[in-house]
Amino acid sequence: MPRIATISPVWGCSVSDLRALAKEAESGGFEAIFSPEVPPYNALANAQVFAEATTKIKVGTWITNIFMRQPIMAAATALTIQELSGGRMVLGLGVSHKPVNDRYEIVMGDPVEKMRAYVKAVKSFMDGTAPQLTLKRELPKVPVYIAGLTKGASKLAGEVADGIMPYMSTPEYIKKLAGYVAEGAKAAGRDPSEIDITLGIPSVVSDDLDLARKAGKRGLAGYLRFPFYQRLMTNNGFGDVIEKIKGGADPAEVFTDEMLDSVALVGPADRCRARLEEYRKAGVSLPIIVPNAAGKQSNIEVMKITVSAYGG
Repeated sequence: MPRIATISPVWGCSVSDLRALAKEAESGGFEAIFSPEVPPYNALANAQVFAEATTKIKVGTWITNIFMRQPIMAAATALTIQELSGGRMVLGLGVSHKPVNDRYEIVMGDPVEKMRAYVKAVKSFMDGTAPQLTLKRELPKVPVYIAGLTKGASKLAGEVADGIMPYMSTPEYIKKLAGYVAEGAKAAGRDPSEIDITLGIPSVVSDDLDLARKAGKRGLAGYLRFPFYQRLMTNNGFGDVIEKIKGGADPAEVFTDEMLDSVALVGPADRCRARLEEYRKAGVSLPIIVPNAAGKQSNIEVMKITVSAYGG
C-alpha cells in the first residue's frame, strides 16, 4: 500500500473520539495519524492518546506550536510518547500564525530563525547532547518535521529537520518547495532524499460533487484571512483572489471551484484518488489526508469514509 497518513479534526475533539479515530486509521493501513493544535487542545497530549489506543500506526503532531512550550518540555514529552508507543512518535513543529499568537501575547520575531534554534535545541535534548542535561534517555530517535509554506521554511527543513509539513499546496508549488528543501539539505551537507516531503491535503469525499465543493469552501475559506495562507495562495497562482480579500471581499464569496480543486481532494472517491496520484507524482512522499465532513457527519463517520476512500 502506498504511504498515506491522516489527522484528527483541526478544531479538536473528545478523547473518546481520538481513540476511535486512531483505531480506524490503523485498521485502514494508514502509516500515521497526527493531531493539530488549536488551544485548549494539546497536540502532544493527543498523540499520547493515539499511542495508547493503537499498536502499529505512527502517532504525532501536525503541528505543535513552538511558542507554547519550551524546547526541553517538548522534547521530554515527545520522548515519553516515544517510549510509550514503542518508537512510533513523530514530532511536527510549527510557528502558528501571527493573529493566533497575538491573542496569547506571543512575539514571533523571525519565525525561520526561531524555528532553527528550537529544532536544534529539541534535538539536543532528545539525543542527550544538550549541555544542560544531567540525564539521558536511551530511546529510538524521534523524527522532527517542521511546517513550511515558504522558501525560507523549506530550506530550513532541508537543513535541520527530518521532514517538512506544508498544507494546501498545488502539485506545481509542492515541486518548488521540494526543490528548496533539497537546496537547504545540500547546503548543510545532507542527502535531500533523507528529508520526508509530506503534504496536508484537505479532503471531502462525497458522491455529490457540488455538496463536497460547498463543504470544502466552507471549511477552508477562513484560512485565507491569515497572512501566511494569503502568501501561500498567491504562490499557488491565485494572487487575484487574495487581492480581492485584502480589499474587503468575503473569502467564502470569492473562493472558486478552481482554487478548491487545486489544493484539495473533493467529490467521489475515485475522483479524489486520481487527484491524489498527481500529488504523488509531484514528489509528495507522504500525503496527509485532512478529512472534512460533506454534511452532518460525526468525526468517526468522516474517518470511516476517509479510510474507505484512501486506505488499503
